[in-house]
Amino acid sequence: MKERSGTQRKPNPGVLGFLAGMQITLAAVAWSDLAVRPAAEIRGSKRRWALIIAINFAGPIAYFTWGRRPVDPAGHSAETP
Repeated sequence: MKERSGTQRKPNPGVLGFLAGMQITLAAVAWSDLAVRPAAEIRGSKRRWALIIAINFAGPIAYFTWGRRPVDPAGHSAETP
């Protein structure tokens, strides 16, 4: 009789595909935003943020949370560089 180990489960391909798709989508949107956003509206260098975005889910989320400067409705950066 074969014993089953509760710690070794095969990953669900559907879940893995969904998570991979989400990661790629987040990174693509973040890189697109970084490409069109002026450098004055980004905290730090664009090159550094481009590399950070490549880090799984954490990179794009960090960019959207901390990488962009707030912009007022008139289109001016709310912070001074």
